[in-house]
Amino acid sequence: MFQKAVFVAVAVIAVACSHCGQALACPGPVTSFSGRKTIGVYEGNNAALLRDHLPSPDNDDRVWYLPTHIGNVVEEYRSIEDFLAGSVLTTYRLPGSAGSGGMAWWGQGHVVYNNSLYYQRFPDCLSYSYDCDNEKAILVRYDFSLQAFTALQSLPTAHLTHWAAGPSYVYLAVDGGSVWAMGLNKDGAFELTQLNAHDLRVEESINTEYIPPYANMPPFIACGKLYNIVTEWHYMARTDLIFDLYTKQKDTSTQALYCLPIDSRRYFSFNSRENKMYTAETVANTLISYDVTLGGSFVEDVATANCTTDVHV
Repeated sequence: MFQKAVFVAVAVIAVACSHCGQALACPGPVTSFSGRKTIGVYEGNNAALLRDHLPSPDNDDRVWYLPTHIGNVVEEYRSIEDFLAGSVLTTYRLPGSAGSGGMAWWGQGHVVYNNSLYYQRFPDCLSYSYDCDNEKAILVRYDFSLQAFTALQSLPTAHLTHWAAGPSYVYLAVDGGSVWAMGLNKDGAFELTQLNAHDLRVEESINTEYIPPYANMPPFIACGKLYNIVTEWHYMARTDLIFDLYTKQKDTSTQALYCLPIDSRRYFSFNSRENKMYTAETVANTLISYDVTLGGSFVEDVATANCTTDVHV
């Protein structure tokens, strides 16, 4: 159903690595967000700003910018400073465009890992105007170095169902050297899919049996755990689910409070090498970063939460 795209087979030597793509030390769960910084204002619609989870000397400071939630042009910058100055290093144009069945991305839940972009492909059912009820989400790996697609995978159980305000059906993350997809199954429960980062082979599918509430924000994965958060106050969110990816333990009793304003939040991109969260707030079209604290005690009392004001880069 989609236009022909070039895929490149890549030979890979597997190396055991227990911490690739996750923080070098995981002292505990996410306990706070702080140091909120406004990176800049964007002109597109539902943009995303990404950093590589596994940097090399050549791309340690680089950022990738996807200006809209549907598109096929990715901009690469040497640094956030160059991004703010508008000094584009490289532009990548993916085959096809939204509405034509090409390889355009859909949503904002993308990740960059090992100099490759992972994203959900624009659905055929929307390209060709047929019923999306039985459509499966399709993920793509695009290698920036090769400027070619190296993998494509249909998720076995994640269907095209919205659950957070915004365009994304599937959100991606990197943890433990794997790419993780977060979606909903037919029952409306969170379904996690662990994929091999090289060829997107499905390694495990996990039904959390957790049905998220309607009015919630996008989920995120950090240091081996999935977090789903909901609104507490206009400037604050609380956890509704903490799910361990490896022990499968599900915690719905902890109600940790985070200083996260909820206005039009569209995606969370936790970067494990920096322990930073990148996100966008679409009301003011701003790209935001937070410092993430792992370990320590949760804040569960609103009276003791200390939510500071915005800091500009």
